Amino acid sequence: MKKLLQILLCLLVFFSSYAQQNLSFIEANQAYNKGNYNKAIDLYEKILNSELHSANLYFNLANSYYKLQKIAPSIYNYEKALNLDPTNKSIKINYDYAKQNRLDHFQNLPKGFLARTYEKLLSMKTDFWAWCAVVAMLIFVVGFVLFYRSTFASQRKIYFGIWSFAFLFVLLSLFLSFASYVSKENTKYAIVFSSEITIQSEPNPRSEVLLKIHEGTKVKILDQLDNWKKVMLINGRTGWIPKEGIKEL
Repeated sequence: MKKLLQILLCLLVFFSSYAQQNLSFIEANQAYNKGNYNKAIDLYEKILNSELHSANLYFNLANSYYKLQKIAPSIYNYEKALNLDPTNKSIKINYDYAKQNRLDHFQNLPKGFLARTYEKLLSMKTDFWAWCAVVAMLIFVVGFVLFYRSTFASQRKIYFGIWSFAFLFVLLSLFLSFASYVSKENTKYAIVFSSEITIQSEPNPRSEVLLKIHEGTKVKILDQLDNWKKVMLINGRTGWIPKEGIKEL
């Protein structure tokens, strides 16, 4: 009986907290609709601090920052929203508008067809490839059983082709699932939050200045040394910047 009461108490606290955060979200949306973007930001950030995350929450927060012409935090939160809901057209459209306000417009590093295809495959969710492996395994089992029970040579050829292809697809799906997971774990990006920051050739302020970048620019983090981060731009240029000038995604 005591254990049941503890469970009920935990559920009560959970639903009470959820209801409170839902009310805060509604209040934040009302503040946004009235043009009180600073209040909306405070309320959205408060919800995030309670460790409740959603694509809509990041999207609304990004819109609030965008209305105040705060480019870096708007782009940062659009990125977070897309990470949770990568197919959302509204997020993509608003994100594109925000990126147009950046001072830096670098061209993507040219890549071959195979490289682009492989990156696209890795960008898909790890769970997607895991489910593909499960489905392919079921097809493999069914094809193998039908192959074993078939008496006609023509049918055996068909079923042999089916279970052979399914087996190869299982291996491919498992490989892509693992590669996608490793890629996402080892690849880190950040958004520049400083209004202007210099990229140095070495991790010290006395080294050669390679170029200057501005707020809202997205960089890929390659390495870290003390208070410096080695980064790469989308055009392939690399260098070192102070870590306080960026915010990791």
